[in-house]
Amino acid sequence: MLRTSVVFTLAILAACGDGGATDPGVDAAPALDAPLAIDGPGTCDPTTALPTQWRPIAMVSTGTVAVTTVDGVTTGTLDATAGGGAASADNPYLYVDLMNGTKVELSDVAALSSRAWHLALKRSSLKLNGGDSGPGGVTGAPVPAETLAEVTAVPAGLTADDWASEACAFNGTPGGEPASVMGDWYDYDGATHALTPQSKVWVIKLGDSASAPVRKLRLTTYYGDPAMPMRGAYYGVEWAAL
Repeated sequence: MLRTSVVFTLAILAACGDGGATDPGVDAAPALDAPLAIDGPGTCDPTTALPTQWRPIAMVSTGTVAVTTVDGVTTGTLDATAGGGAASADNPYLYVDLMNGTKVELSDVAALSSRAWHLALKRSSLKLNGGDSGPGGVTGAPVPAETLAEVTAVPAGLTADDWASEACAFNGTPGGEPASVMGDWYDYDGATHALTPQSKVWVIKLGDSASAPVRKLRLTTYYGDPAMPMRGAYYGVEWAAL
């Protein structure tokens, strides 16, 4: 996807449902704008296709990355609550360095030209630094598995994020998030409105060179805040080198 500048106005979407520190983690799917188009293929800036809920925000997330590494396995929590469901449209993604297990202090705007991050999270939306999401050449693929130990090889078919067509039409998940490599990470329970990670381990190559390191990552829960067990977008995660 080429990133030449194209300027036009996005339609305004209805705001998401209430959320916050005590929300149950429900991320109501935002209403999607009609597909956007401009003249000619290959002239789309992917960010112009994003609905208002996912537009780049020029501020750094206040969320935290709290992880530790023991025997080669990094575990902990990633705070992607983004101010709660009601405020998330005006809050940025949390950017994570999977090599060092640290938060990367970037706004959404700065992240579009940075190779310093690998994974970003905001509420139920996850993206990798490649394709439409960034210049880092990061690619990935899911492997059906219950544990990290089950994944011992890099699968074929690693791909990059792709949520905008050449004509700037937005491609979203069933939940309304930008369609990304990790976009279908959860199952949604319509009765309880809970999000549950699918039984997958995500294999993530951290760059576009042949020698780029690879990580295998598992999402363990969407409700990882022990002080507020029903607080959504506080991810429990674990990852290791592959």
